[in-house]
Amino acid sequence: MYKGIDVSSNQGVIDWKKVKAAGCDFAILRSTVKSGKPDSQFARNVAGCQEQGIPFEVYKYTYALTPTQAVEEAGQVVSLLRSHGLVCRVWWDVEDNSLRTLNQGVLTGIIQSAADIIIGVGYQFGIYTGKSFYEESVFDTTVFDCPMWIARYPNSRYFNLADNPPADKYKPTPSQPLFGWQYTSKGRVDGIGTVVDLNVCYVPFWTAQEPEYYLQDIWHGTSISRALESIGEDGSYKHRAEIAAVNGIAGYTGTAEQNTHMLNLLRTGQLIKA
Repeated sequence: MYKGIDVSSNQGVIDWKKVKAAGCDFAILRSTVKSGKPDSQFARNVAGCQEQGIPFEVYKYTYALTPTQAVEEAGQVVSLLRSHGLVCRVWWDVEDNSLRTLNQGVLTGIIQSAADIIIGVGYQFGIYTGKSFYEESVFDTTVFDCPMWIARYPNSRYFNLADNPPADKYKPTPSQPLFGWQYTSKGRVDGIGTVVDLNVCYVPFWTAQEPEYYLQDIWHGTSISRALESIGEDGSYKHRAEIAAVNGIAGYTGTAEQNTHMLNLLRTGQLIKA
């Protein structure tokens, strides 16, 4: 687990040296604003992160209500990144209330239009959204196999960066890989004069980590649950869903087909550890 922040011009001028000293492991920077222009602090924030060795990615708060608008927004982000010589993941921030006026299929297609542009030019794509957007299926989450970064605020108190985040029982549980959890908008970090969003990251994007596989020579059982338990792993539904997510099996419900697929991956040493 790694601790980080997401910031925009709302945080004003940031002292990134102090932020680094406070224990910030990563940052997510707002790219463009509604008009399509760069966030007024974007260049300064990029420079600060680079100078202090803080890994960062970017996000785009989307207002797009049509595929054409989504393509335009994505193009603006790509142009900004290219102008700074940056290659990083773009997080598509799906939370504006205006998006709730669209039906599920339309909004899903709009997000996919943005993803096609971002991925098409060689950048990674992820989705940021709130717990309610995700669980209410405001868009069809099952269509996307990209990482999810989800906001859920279990309580309203202030958090310092050094504080422990809320208990794991409050952590969002999407069917896709969970990149990170934004657990408060009331964070306090030395070097930032306002409150700031705090996040924990479970997949460190700044390291080229090779996946780990279940490679035990001996396992037993004709079900994935029993096979996992025979090698000392948790065979519960919850853990199987986590394993399914990191192995690209979206929307895991425990069907015979899904379980057999995971069992076959285990047999051949190709099942990635969750």
